Amino acid sequence: MSKSRIKFKITSGNLETAHTCDCQKWIRHLALNGLKTDELQILFIGKFPTGKMFVLDMLEFLRKSDDPLDRFLSGRGGIKQDDHLSIEVDEVRQLIKREFPQLADRFSSSESAKKIIKRRPGSVDLSPLSEFGKKR
Repeated sequence: MSKSRIKFKITSGNLETAHTCDCQKWIRHLALNGLKTDELQILFIGKFPTGKMFVLDMLEFLRKSDDPLDRFLSGRGGIKQDDHLSIEVDEVRQLIKREFPQLADRFSSSESAKKIIKRRPGSVDLSPLSEFGKKR
């Protein structure tokens, strides 16, 4: 088991309260059981899922084993409209690549994945632009 954690952070809109929890169990659970693959793919690409159900399902799953998270959510009455939610997307991508390579291959080969554009060999003549770079 790796010592790195995937941090999910809840910050109130007025910055009074914040809480960070580890959501590695949730990501493993989704990848292992083939659940919410669209949302996992969005995380793998580098964005945060727009659907609130992803976050609510994750928090319900994590509350069972994370007492500080349960106390935090109970004390403030759950997730509010002005809360800022963030997740460490790079850690999610690394976990999926390391532990679920078939899923990572499927995500990276899909048409919505980021495409890497390679430069053509050779050089470009920039001499026509040299006048624009001079100070007047």
